[in-house]
Amino acid sequence: MLPGNFYTKTLSLPAPMKNPMTAQPVVRLDHISFIRDQKPILHDVSILIEKGQHWAIIGHNGSGKTSLISIINGYHQPSEGEAQVLGRRFGKTDLRELRLHIGEASSEIKNMLHSQDAVTDIVLSGRFATIGLYEMPSARDTIVAEKLLEFFGLSELAGMPFNILSSGEQQKVLLARALMAEPELLVLDEPCAGLDLSAREELLDAVQKMCKTPGGPTLILVTHHIEEIVPAVTHVLALRQGKVVAQGAKKDVLTGDVLSRTFDLNIEVQVRGGRTWPVIIKPGSSR
Repeated sequence: MLPGNFYTKTLSLPAPMKNPMTAQPVVRLDHISFIRDQKPILHDVSILIEKGQHWAIIGHNGSGKTSLISIINGYHQPSEGEAQVLGRRFGKTDLRELRLHIGEASSEIKNMLHSQDAVTDIVLSGRFATIGLYEMPSARDTIVAEKLLEFFGLSELAGMPFNILSSGEQQKVLLARALMAEPELLVLDEPCAGLDLSAREELLDAVQKMCKTPGGPTLILVTHHIEEIVPAVTHVLALRQGKVVAQGAKKDVLTGDVLSRTFDLNIEVQVRGGRTWPVIIKPGSSR
């Protein structure tokens, strides 16, 4: 569970119990490879994510981002190498129990939700990592859900069916749901997919606000749109064909050279408002 700041200061709630795992790296992957259906997906990937960092994972569709996230989320074990998430070493831990401590928002989860369910029920279901609300939430759970909806500006939609919300509102509901379990790690997999520009910017503002709130979870943002990487992100991992192109501090990875090699294009970058905007340079084009 989270250190108390996010829930005590931002949501005005009693502090949860401290988690002894917080002294450990949030994620440690050592030279992992992943093979599925006899096809190599990831090759020799290492990453160390410390508390206080926020990471983005970038790359083409098919670069291995989803497989890497599936391992971090505890859905798969690596074929080679060692993995440790939230202090739990794979092969020596119950991955189902691990997943209860990771917040996740993705199109896959969105597509599985019962679209007629009320917004509050969908957010509350995140406490139990279930699709649908089948357990009686505690009084504290209900307060946490109300405060999260308030934090993301969704209070007036609490009783509405999920399917009548706009795409941007639905994505913020998914974000609130992912935070219900008070996770130490939050994984957002292409959270802006399908959003128009206005809805995208509203969602990214919410992600930025959450990242800058003391005591919030460590963020892993998966995207192939570089401009979606919010200023609060501190580190980036670039993947191409299942291999690491570069990783490290954001300023060292979001460069024209690294992005050109990652996406197999001639790319220059512009930094505006704390975000990096890629510019594709085509042969013969004027700059």
